[in-house]
Amino acid sequence: MSIFETIESASDIRKREFEKNNPRKTTTQNRIPSTIRVSENVPQAKIRILHVLTSIDLSGMQSHIMNLYRNFDRTHIQFDFLIPRDPTPTGKEFPSSDELLRHRRAGFFDAEITRLGGRVYAIPTYNSNNLFGYTELVNSFFAQHEGEWKIVEGHMYSAASIYLPLAKRHGAITIMHVGSVIDAELVQKIRRANLTAPILKEDCADICFASSIGAARAIFGDIAVDAGRIHVIQDGINIQNFLYNGKIRDAFRDKLGLDNTYVFGCVAQFHKNQNHEFLFHVFAWMQKILKEDPTGEYDMLQGLPMKLLLIGDGEEIMNAAKVAAELGIIGQVLFLGTWGNVYDFYQIMDYFIYPANVNGAPAALMEAQVSGLPCMASDTISKDINLTGLINYYPLTESPESWAYHILDELSNMGIVAPASGSDDGYYDYDTLMNLHRLLSGSDDVQTSTGFDQKSYLLNRSASPKMVERIFKNAGLNIEQEVGFMTRLYQNIGAPAQNKEKERTT
Repeated sequence: MSIFETIESASDIRKREFEKNNPRKTTTQNRIPSTIRVSENVPQAKIRILHVLTSIDLSGMQSHIMNLYRNFDRTHIQFDFLIPRDPTPTGKEFPSSDELLRHRRAGFFDAEITRLGGRVYAIPTYNSNNLFGYTELVNSFFAQHEGEWKIVEGHMYSAASIYLPLAKRHGAITIMHVGSVIDAELVQKIRRANLTAPILKEDCADICFASSIGAARAIFGDIAVDAGRIHVIQDGINIQNFLYNGKIRDAFRDKLGLDNTYVFGCVAQFHKNQNHEFLFHVFAWMQKILKEDPTGEYDMLQGLPMKLLLIGDGEEIMNAAKVAAELGIIGQVLFLGTWGNVYDFYQIMDYFIYPANVNGAPAALMEAQVSGLPCMASDTISKDINLTGLINYYPLTESPESWAYHILDELSNMGIVAPASGSDDGYYDYDTLMNLHRLLSGSDDVQTSTGFDQKSYLLNRSASPKMVERIFKNAGLNIEQEVGFMTRLYQNIGAPAQNKEKERTT
């Protein structure tokens, strides 16, 4: 059986177990965490929304928008997408959308967008040398499609002060959306160029919202946030997909040859701000420390087989592989690329490391927590997302060596031990640890309604999926809750004027 067949069977396992353990019931109506309020009683209308993105490849923002798109009632809400493309292959400075699309590689989500009823358009990439031509072309694009989109939602900051006012001029309601993760270096560039000031003007974005308070402050600044001009709507995730599943874990680890191997993992695109080079240095230092260990501080970890599993793609992947080779760890690093079923790969991991130089609330750290993974993350990440206590924050100003010692200390405190030589026993003895869990917590997690015992949870991931599900649902971070909220939001701002007037008078 190939790994692709294993992946398919993993999906079957998850679906079968979910249907068995979760009989169909009414979707929760809890409002997701937000600073914007919408009416519950808006007449339903067919609304088409244009999302302006940097690409439609597999990455954080795109994945989240597609997650919403799949779950919307598309008889009432439909999405289209506008992306920038390099015009050079066309031989023209300002080619049409069709010409650009003919000369590009299909994005990860192209086929699914078409299947769901969406359309993809393209415009030339904006730069400071083509301002006037770019503005004229974008104006022509929105004039050609005037009336097609009730809402134009921008996720691309650099040219938002150009394309949003033009969309508004041609009748669309405009939204500026800041994602949950913001590149710290990009923040400095935006602030130096004062790119967000035009977005906050009345003729640009009708509504500005962000997926985390940290991202909102990073992009728009404290003054705008404190004045209530930026609304925070946290991203939801498919909780059921990410809950720990031992059967899927065993199937994937067996196929990848990872039995009895302690797997560190990271899910991130290969961009400089994601700091993969730093991660490789940390991993190399961990192996060096365990190999030398002159004080015997880590005797229990001696001989622990370790791998670093990476999910993601991007322009820096070849440079990252070169660094791994130079450090002598290339044989311990698994570059697995991008996958639509990323949730299954979290099951393989034992520990999640996220040293990215970003602000905000990365979805990957939310997903890792739902999967029950202890995490080490850079201290630029929002503390608000540490709902389980599983995230340990550490400064990027500290050296990779310091990070390595910190992680090894965590493993020692968690009671991780290297498997005995020649033994089939792994570093987790689930039956023993389940008994320890019961002794520590006083009851099974399934029957516990409040509280979160981090120590007992770390002892056995399989003991607490019901508890972590409750934590995230109570926090309003289920995708179903966000879909319900965003449906009402879009209907509120995109409903025909007469419907809004009728709502105000009833």
